[in-house]
Amino acid sequence: MGYTSDQRGFDDVGRNPVWGNTGDDDGGTARVYDLEGVLGPRVIDFVEHHVQSLLAWDILVFFYRNPDAVLDVPGLASRLGRRVDEIEPEIDELCDGQILQCAGGLVRYRPSPEMRDCVTDFVEACQDRGRRLALIALVLHRIGRGPTGV
Repeated sequence: MGYTSDQRGFDDVGRNPVWGNTGDDDGGTARVYDLEGVLGPRVIDFVEHHVQSLLAWDILVFFYRNPDAVLDVPGLASRLGRRVDEIEPEIDELCDGQILQCAGGLVRYRPSPEMRDCVTDFVEACQDRGRRLALIALVLHRIGRGPTGV
């Protein structure tokens, strides 16, 4: 089944047809990419539950690359080039998700071993252009859907 450029989008779960390139080789229909096939169910599940925005993505990558960092919120905001009021809700969500630990006004990376593996899978997916584009599409779709209550 082909999808035309007017039919690009996601299924109800947000995991299947994403976007495609129209081209002469396929009669003008879009090539459809399967997010689950590109990213894997574990990365998709992680994004669905923990990556609320592109800013949350930046925070996750920052702490993954700096696992021993212990910063106050203004310090983290400064490092990321963001305002404190922008990052506070994202930090709260990542603390609720037990990826970050917030105590005494300081934020640190303290995921469980299983969650650390999920963050590693997510960051490794960011390194590959095709997978990164799929992640961007997934996060932007998630933002467009609004809060899901998960």
